Amino acid sequence: MNPRIVDRVASILGPDVLCWRTEFFPKYAGDEGTDWHQAATFANASKRPQIAWPAEDGEPAFGGTITVWTAFTDSTLENGCLQLMPGTHHHMNYDESKPMDYRPETLNSTVKEGVKRGFFGYDYRQLQKDPDWKPDESQAFPLVMKRGEAVIFWSTLMHASLPHTGSVRDYRMGFAARYVPTKVRVYPDTGGVAEYGGEIDLSKYGAVLVSGVDDYGFNRIATENQRGYSFRTR
Repeated sequence: MNPRIVDRVASILGPDVLCWRTEFFPKYAGDEGTDWHQAATFANASKRPQIAWPAEDGEPAFGGTITVWTAFTDSTLENGCLQLMPGTHHHMNYDESKPMDYRPETLNSTVKEGVKRGFFGYDYRQLQKDPDWKPDESQAFPLVMKRGEAVIFWSTLMHASLPHTGSVRDYRMGFAARYVPTKVRVYPDTGGVAEYGGEIDLSKYGAVLVSGVDDYGFNRIATENQRGYSFRTR
């Protein structure tokens, strides 16, 4: 809810904004990089859409989320910084409705195009619309960041990370917060999420209204009170 972040997100999405998901992304010495990927519905690992945009004016439903990735430590070429491919958010190269096989034994053991990469026990290449297509590594931009810096990007932008080839003491920690307008349905018709070898019960889940108002009432909203957090729906 930091206004230095939320104000910028609202300038893109509009005044009424939910934060629907946050994640820490640690990377330790020897850890693989993350596969090139794009996310429109976030069904890639869970096999069920986690966000659903409404169709408007006869146009197909939009997809994706604003991701704000904040460096909690310096993020360098050696400790596995993010990589982006500018302009790639206009076209989806992956079909998130396809299945991916969860194989944790492949962690830190697969080399792709000369780079040790994986997707937390999955192989994101299984979702490619064209199985013969390969990301153009020459277009990759390494995002070297200082601790406390943040980057805002659309989740359909091709992004990845480098492997950690540095020292044991030089771990990397990133924090991703994901935002959508209040008109987007979050975890639609879903009571739980199964992905990355675990399961998450959503009975105590609530999105956080970080800006504006929620005039739609599609989603459970976490509200703070004297006893902690409660949830409200319409």
